[in-house]
Amino acid sequence: MTPLQVLIVDDEPLAHQVLQTYVERVAHLHVAGHCYTAVEALTFLHSQPVDVVLLDVQMPEMSGLELLRALPHAPHVILTTAFSEFALEGYEYGVVDYLLKPIPFPRFLKAIARLPAPAPALAAAPPSPAVPAPATPAALLLRDGPTTHRIPLADILYLEAYGNYVKVHTPTGRLVVPDTLRRLLSELPSARFMRVHKSFVVPLERVEQLQGNQLTVGGALVPLGAAFRQEFLRHWQGPAA
Repeated sequence: MTPLQVLIVDDEPLAHQVLQTYVERVAHLHVAGHCYTAVEALTFLHSQPVDVVLLDVQMPEMSGLELLRALPHAPHVILTTAFSEFALEGYEYGVVDYLLKPIPFPRFLKAIARLPAPAPALAAAPPSPAVPAPATPAALLLRDGPTTHRIPLADILYLEAYGNYVKVHTPTGRLVVPDTLRRLLSELPSARFMRVHKSFVVPLERVEQLQGNQLTVGGALVPLGAAFRQEFLRHWQGPAA
């Protein structure tokens, strides 16, 4: 089946982390994007429709309810808030459910169960004319609350998982952002970047040496997990150990 595309709208980075973790645990859901203000979400939804919005109510500039009023054809909406007094007004807008923070995962699942079932995947269509492959991104855009950081791919030494965060190491320092290795790896060109450990992703061209179960990357030592070793050796152009 085709996963339901979910947009998370909340001005608190911690809420994004919790909701993304919940969404990733449900097979038929997929995080389509993150917005930290209702104004940002309004722009996002005009350019990229989604199936479900997990929407905070109280946000700066424009509230979640004001966003609903501004959308002529809103997707399915589940309100997520720490304030119960907006519940009645929320239901007047036809929201699917109203979740009070902190949101337990079983309560989240109950709200998701009220959504329409995902559409079955379409049968394979006849081959279409070849189209040019999308251009390889030149930089990684990283969100840290309302701030977006642009890190050129050529500057990345390696990525390191750090709890609910990721450390992005560069020659000039490191940036810690609330994100996951899996999501960041999905945005990186697979021909250049590879997961070499459950907690590390490296650009292949930056790997200087392999010795035992350790890689030298930009002068730093990065572990090479046993589960990733064979795949790494198939793609790395340096000498195999």
